[in-house]
Amino acid sequence: MQRQSSFKNNDVGTLYLVPTPIGNLEDITLRAKRILTEADYIAAEDTRTSGILLEKIGVHNHMISFHKYNSKQRAPELIQLLQEGKTIAEISDAGMPVISDPGYILVKECIKHDIPVVSLPGPSAFATALIASGFDAQPFTYWGFLPRKASEQVPYFEQMNEFKGTSIFYEAPHRLKKTLKNLATVLDSDRQIALARELTKIHEEYLRGSITEINEYFAENDPRGEFVVLISPNTQESSQLSWDELVKSVAQLVADGKSKKDAIKQVAKENKVSKNELYDKYHQG
Repeated sequence: MQRQSSFKNNDVGTLYLVPTPIGNLEDITLRAKRILTEADYIAAEDTRTSGILLEKIGVHNHMISFHKYNSKQRAPELIQLLQEGKTIAEISDAGMPVISDPGYILVKECIKHDIPVVSLPGPSAFATALIASGFDAQPFTYWGFLPRKASEQVPYFEQMNEFKGTSIFYEAPHRLKKTLKNLATVLDSDRQIALARELTKIHEEYLRGSITEINEYFAENDPRGEFVVLISPNTQESSQLSWDELVKSVAQLVADGKSKKDAIKQVAKENKVSKNELYDKYHQG
């Protein structure tokens, strides 16, 4: 067991995880600004983006590049500085460090070397979108950025489809249309989703409706800005049929002329079960 105190350890430095605004600069806290000002170094995911922010809030401390491509090599260097008594503030491009950000690698190393880690509260895009979505906030699952390939996204969507809480993920504007069309192959057409974009900025916007309505909207409108996608909880009861009965239903559809793939997809969707699991059960038979 490890016990950590938030009080300063004079033998080593402290790693501060400092949230930055996701859009509106007024969301920076007094404490966050103070820590950024007092830190010996600021480990930034993108020094160019962070440099603009820090300039605007009047912070001019030395920045060290720390992103997913150099994190494993850079972490030992930062640990060495912390062991020498230096204070480091780690920031993401926007929002909370560690969330969709390589900060967890540095946190794990700090814990391993008994270096204090202090997390500051602050803005997060998925939490901001969740509480305004109109969906139940308890429970929820945050998936971050999904794989880009449609075939790799489907297993995630199947889990979201069955989840009794709200599911949340991020998507870039140039991939949004394809991702939503792929999502529609798994969700019922009337399943409610919500999209939030440009949160806390001038063009902040929420889109709420069925998966069909949202796809129809984007058939005529091009996505702009980074999106938070939220899927409403599955409130329907799962199938009462046994796996044997479900497999027989698939077999009957195949006998009637449907392809195995389409038959499995139809039965899984109608009975609210995993398509992949039904596929395995069918082929085990």
